[in-house]
Amino acid sequence: MRLIVFDCDGTLVDSQQTIVTATQTALAHYELPCPERRDILHAVGLPIDVALRRHAPDIDDAMLADMITIYRDTYATLLQQRDRGQIMFEGMRQLICNLGEMGDTFLGIVTMKSGRGLNRVVDAYEIRQFFQTLKSADDGPGKPAPDLLLAAMGECGVRPEQTIMVGDTSFDMLMAKSAGACAIGVSWGYQDIDELEESGADHIVESAEALTTLLQGLPEYG
Repeated sequence: MRLIVFDCDGTLVDSQQTIVTATQTALAHYELPCPERRDILHAVGLPIDVALRRHAPDIDDAMLADMITIYRDTYATLLQQRDRGQIMFEGMRQLICNLGEMGDTFLGIVTMKSGRGLNRVVDAYEIRQFFQTLKSADDGPGKPAPDLLLAAMGECGVRPEQTIMVGDTSFDMLMAKSAGACAIGVSWGYQDIDELEESGADHIVESAEALTTLLQGLPEYG
């Protein structure tokens, strides 16, 4: 058996503009300078409070709490748009469907989305049935801490050496390595290939097709 765990934002779905707009709105409320788009996206994968403090390190706790509310409200409003503010990357839904039909493979998601946001994605794209474990920011310490990935392994009854983490950020790679799992980086997300390599990625792929080929070629797990 094996467990393949996916990150969500930047790996399964493209929610870049939703994240950028929500961050800009939260900062603009307090007339704080807004970082470059690249810097906003570089923080994707961190808990929202950590990301906002990175963009505005001098804010107090009350301001931070208010900004988190503004961020989440803006994000939720954008998700009501016809495209839900996030589009599944080309080939990823088919990959999930194919993997989900394999009897020797468990699937999971570990994301820093809220549980509500994660549920919205798996239901909107009708892929919930393929996942045996779903972990969100509501379930424990944020990435790169290994806790959520280890919890996913526990739910599926697999060992670290039977586990593969697929993500687009250094936080995903660091989490995987801390948990003893194989780390696969994808190039279409929010961080550069160099950052993925430096954070311990065992493999890097540039398309869903390449990811499919890689997963088919990895050793069988007992």
